[in-house]
Amino acid sequence: MLAGIHFPDLALHHLARGLPDSDRPLAMIAGHPLLIQQCNGAAQAQGVVCGQRLATATALCDDLLCHPMPDETPLLEAMAQWAYGLSGQVMLFPPRTLVLEVQSMLRLFGGLPAWLSALKEGLASLGVPAHWVLSETPLAAALLAQAGRHESHARPVREALAPLPLNDWQLPGEALSRLAGMGVRQGEALLALPRSELGQRFGAELLLYLERLLGERPDPRTHFQPPEHYQRKLELMEEIETIAVLRFPLNRLFLELAEVLRRRQLAAAELHLNLHHRDRPATALTLRPAGAEHRAEAWITLCQLQLERLVLYEPVIALSLSAPVLLPLTPDMGALLPGQGPDRAARDLLAQLQARLGAERIYSLQTVAEVRPERAHRRCEPGQGSGLAVPGERPAWLLPEPAPIAREGMTLISGPERIETGWWDDQPVARDYFVAEDGAGRRLWLFRDGHGWFVHGWF
Repeated sequence: MLAGIHFPDLALHHLARGLPDSDRPLAMIAGHPLLIQQCNGAAQAQGVVCGQRLATATALCDDLLCHPMPDETPLLEAMAQWAYGLSGQVMLFPPRTLVLEVQSMLRLFGGLPAWLSALKEGLASLGVPAHWVLSETPLAAALLAQAGRHESHARPVREALAPLPLNDWQLPGEALSRLAGMGVRQGEALLALPRSELGQRFGAELLLYLERLLGERPDPRTHFQPPEHYQRKLELMEEIETIAVLRFPLNRLFLELAEVLRRRQLAAAELHLNLHHRDRPATALTLRPAGAEHRAEAWITLCQLQLERLVLYEPVIALSLSAPVLLPLTPDMGALLPGQGPDRAARDLLAQLQARLGAERIYSLQTVAEVRPERAHRRCEPGQGSGLAVPGERPAWLLPEPAPIAREGMTLISGPERIETGWWDDQPVARDYFVAEDGAGRRLWLFRDGHGWFVHGWF
């Protein structure tokens, strides 16, 4: 059993996601002269129809927003990634049709009604109109879906195809025009013709096509293989000049990404977001969570924090989102006892701080086997530090460089602590450290060497 899914307005609804105003009349145009290829309900309500000349359409609808017809292959592949959550065998029938193998998935979903329910819920969440039908062969499933049929059970192929006009059969070569010259225009009439006579008049090409269509001959098809990375581009119907308006299409991109990751049980460790301009290089943003992430709300938060620091020097005409590496999704099992294992809230906070302040400003410290205080630790990735075990009475806040200070007015509280080392690397130190208090009651960490008194840290 197979399911054909046809998206009649795939490009139109994909581009409409980039508009905050979904009631605006929209149309896709192509050809010479320019003709309407796809249009939404708001445009149709004002008399715009597919196949109409652009001049006629704009005369009927003066606020019609038009966009050149894009290549729909990447859009169909994106829909195939979504469909991969319903079937492990997805076939592409460009430019707008998918065929899914269903029979092997029934046990996993708990029967055909449950699988159909998952299909309907998925299509509703996408918000893209679609025609779907069940059939027994790939070609029949594709043709019936493209014809706008809805079948919740797989009828015999001959019975399902008989009512279709031959215009919907996509016959090879000149078979359609020649059959029309014979007065054969319906599927029922074609199926009634003797095969031997069809072969004599039309050759083996038509016979081979009919045998594959009716399931009398195997019809092997290449199955879609989801890529090991994620890439999506959204052409905006209108230029966007403000960050506030830009959040609407961005949220849609992140929701689509999260759905793909959820269905494939994957996560992304890094996202690259490009804001494309007309006369300026793209503005590039890199989103890095604290760990591999799959939740849309986490990506949206990180993106908004970076957008707050961004200045748009030119309007945005397109958005592209990519995840170069996809990793298996590791479930967050939590810890048996408090304080053990990763804390999702803490990791999210860390990632948000990096997005707001810059990744270079957020880091952990790791102790090093070194006696000199200024070399006793080094920077490392956030969360990778081993903790600071401060020996003796030493402050955690050290100055970048020791600063000269006057001894007068200082009250020594403890010390001295002698540090004498570094003779092997030609940077020796010989210091006596003290804990002191100044006249304002602040505690300092001082040392004395052959050059005088210096403050090295604060408590």
